[in-house]
Amino acid sequence: MDEKQIVKDNTDVERFRKMFKDAVDAAEDWQDEAQEDYDFVAGQQWSDAEKQTFEKEKRPAITINRIKPLLNILSGYQRLNRYDIDFLPRTNDDQEICEVRKGLTKYVLDTCDYDAQEAHAFMDAVVGGVGWFDVGYEFNEDSTDGEAYVRREDPFSIYPDPETHKPDYSDMTYICRAKWVDKDELKLAYPNHAEDIEAQYQVYDSAELQENKRIDPLWYKTELKKVRLVECWYKKKQKETLYYLSDGTAIPQDEMKIEYLMMGAVENWQSVNRTVVRCCVFMDRILLEDIQSPYQHGDFPFVPVLCYHYGAGDIPAGIVRDLKDPQREINRRRIQQLHILNTSSNGGGWVEADAMTEEQWREFEEEHSTPGHFQKVRPGKLGSIMERQPSNPPAALIQAEAQATQDLTAISGINEALMGTDIPSQSSGRAIELKQKQAITHIAPMFDHLRKAKKQIAFLLWGKTGKPGVIPQFYTEDKVYRVEGVNGQKFIHVNQQVIQQDPIAGTIVSTLNDLSQGEFDIVVADTQASTTQRQAQMWGLVDAVSKLQIPGDLVFDMIIDLSDLPNKDEIKQRWQERQQQQMQMQQAEIQQKQQEMQMKFYLEQSKRDNMNQSIAFKDAPLPIQFAMAAKAGLIDQQIAEYAVNLMVQNMFPGLADALAQQRQVNNLLQNANSQKQAQAQLQQAQQQAQQPGMLPMAPQQPQQNRGSNMTQAAAQSMMAGAAPAL
Repeated sequence: MDEKQIVKDNTDVERFRKMFKDAVDAAEDWQDEAQEDYDFVAGQQWSDAEKQTFEKEKRPAITINRIKPLLNILSGYQRLNRYDIDFLPRTNDDQEICEVRKGLTKYVLDTCDYDAQEAHAFMDAVVGGVGWFDVGYEFNEDSTDGEAYVRREDPFSIYPDPETHKPDYSDMTYICRAKWVDKDELKLAYPNHAEDIEAQYQVYDSAELQENKRIDPLWYKTELKKVRLVECWYKKKQKETLYYLSDGTAIPQDEMKIEYLMMGAVENWQSVNRTVVRCCVFMDRILLEDIQSPYQHGDFPFVPVLCYHYGAGDIPAGIVRDLKDPQREINRRRIQQLHILNTSSNGGGWVEADAMTEEQWREFEEEHSTPGHFQKVRPGKLGSIMERQPSNPPAALIQAEAQATQDLTAISGINEALMGTDIPSQSSGRAIELKQKQAITHIAPMFDHLRKAKKQIAFLLWGKTGKPGVIPQFYTEDKVYRVEGVNGQKFIHVNQQVIQQDPIAGTIVSTLNDLSQGEFDIVVADTQASTTQRQAQMWGLVDAVSKLQIPGDLVFDMIIDLSDLPNKDEIKQRWQERQQQQMQMQQAEIQQKQQEMQMKFYLEQSKRDNMNQSIAFKDAPLPIQFAMAAKAGLIDQQIAEYAVNLMVQNMFPGLADALAQQRQVNNLLQNANSQKQAQAQLQQAQQQAQQPGMLPMAPQQPQQNRGSNMTQAAAQSMMAGAAPAL
């Protein structure tokens, strides 16, 4: 099979070949610069031609790599300042499902070791100007399901649309990923095209035999016997019928169900030009597949993270791009210093022609710079030898190297405060903090780009309304995941099918923690979760508690959140339980104090009453005092009655006469009652005497009147109060 026949059978591949070639040509300048950037970081800072020149001049090719420590600071800062993905519900009903999404996102990122992937991609951006993430889903050959993943992609294998104009590549219409594979690997991956692959390799082999025919290195590496496999993701406009339901949802025709029509949920439909993402795979002139994207989120599965890129006409650049010239100057200055020191270790001088023999002269040329060497000369010829004193290296040469070192710091923005070195001992903590903030402000744009990239990754994992991401598209089974919690012991159950029996509606099937439902907003935490920033905030709160006298219990939970203590949730829970116990104890103490205050009030009131009674006793007339004393059992009752009667006769004569008359009536009544009682007792005694065996009882004498001058009611009133009852 010849080359023409292969091209004729796959005419559609020419368009993809041209797209890829245009992308490669546009990326050529960036790849050359980026490759040199990576070499500088690795310490390969001299070209082969420069090394040969130094060797001829007998100069060492010294490399003083000042770039790598600066990048190590950035890498460490990024690792200690990772952003957290969070989900904010749009309604109260979405609160619980947002917590599930957050936990499942953490599960996916932990499973694919996202932290390491992010650190690698970030350093790609810092060094070469751009790093790439690949977000997708990979099936497990040993099971029926797979796992979502986020991986770092080699930036030298990604070729974006050269016609893109936005700095973040958001307007690109296609993007290619290419890698070199051998024939057997390719035939194993695409067995249906094994014959075409074999035929294409025959073309390469025949071209090698023909001297006048050149193999395009864009598609084939002769020395490795590998062909370039290209994966091209592109956007395409295609007509599609959309059905609009009563709730506003637009459903494509291929997802339309007959149930919607039977229920009358379809309100309208129309034909629209819809942008879809497709993926084609080809090698040279063989189109292996051209399918619609396996992902329903409607976007490319690649996410860039940039350092410096200003859009059309510009190529991405990292920090290293501007540090290469100061680094070259440092290396060259150091080489020059060593050259001056080496060549001036023996300053030379003047020697008369007959001062040495030929043998002595050869020895002098070989050993004159050796420490401790004694040179033999002709007798009496020491005075004919004069040594030239070596000169010191120029001070300007040393100052120039120091200036180049300062240029590295100024260009990168990473000062000694951020590096934690060369800080003057007299510098205050506030001054050091300001210098650190200055450096952080300088490098803030690249971290903002990383934050934006992480937000885009979250959108690819979860998608948008009507365009599900990787997780809701593929995580549809009823499954339990361990996502987070104390010691990793928290589990969530997603897509749980619940069957309920309703007497009217019958069997109702519902899904708990349905990953495809709910409305939410994705946010990436602005405050870094790091030991540097978080601990600075934590110690700021601690200082506020100690210096500003802020109650510690008001900010204790915030201090715990900002700390790096393990099991922070358990500590906060214990603290909250203790707070509740203290509140209950405080309430009990308050109630006890209230009861004590009430008891004290009652006692004081009783004392006041007693005091009032005491005052009334002292202020009362003497007969009344006798009556009160008799009531208390201090004196005889008759004495008190006699004193009260005298007072009434002297002060109230009319009242005394009325009382006397009343007493006479009472006496008559009492006498009559006494007589009746005596007669009754006499009759009873007579009856008993008539009965045999019974002795007669003595009749009871009637109770004699004491001669009281007051009525019984008046006496009782007098005994009970401080004044007589009228």
